[in-house]
Amino acid sequence: MAVPEGYREQVEKLRDFLRDRPELNLLLEKKESTDDDLYQALLAGLDYINYEVGYETSYTLSDFPSWRILRDAAVLDILTSAGIHSARNTLSFNDGGGIMIQDTDVFNRYMNYYNLLVTKVQTSITNFKVGKNIDSGWGGSPSAYGDLW
Repeated sequence: MAVPEGYREQVEKLRDFLRDRPELNLLLEKKESTDDDLYQALLAGLDYINYEVGYETSYTLSDFPSWRILRDAAVLDILTSAGIHSARNTLSFNDGGGIMIQDTDVFNRYMNYYNLLVTKVQTSITNFKVGKNIDSGWGGSPSAYGDLW
């Protein structure tokens, strides 16, 4: 799946945040995530925002007002995917003399970042949705004094 023209800038912004460039990935010497991976993570992050936290919303990538919240939700998806990939492809070797090598093991490091972000993202989304709810005047607390103003 190719990234639609209107969303390439968001994919590049996400890549810049992740520092996912060949010249910065000294061990891989390539990008860790494809453009499609990052686009799919943005869509998954948006789905999480719309349906998993608080009341249901219908934002799109084009109209979601907070890049930071969307970015962080997408990063959670990327860390989950990379952690699953790492867990599936980790090779541990012990030479019997106390030296242990784990090839491609990033699972624990990624999960540490995931754990730091998950609460932050959920809180940010909840606060964002509560603020939007208040701004829109939905719900509210009826009061006999409401007509006085």
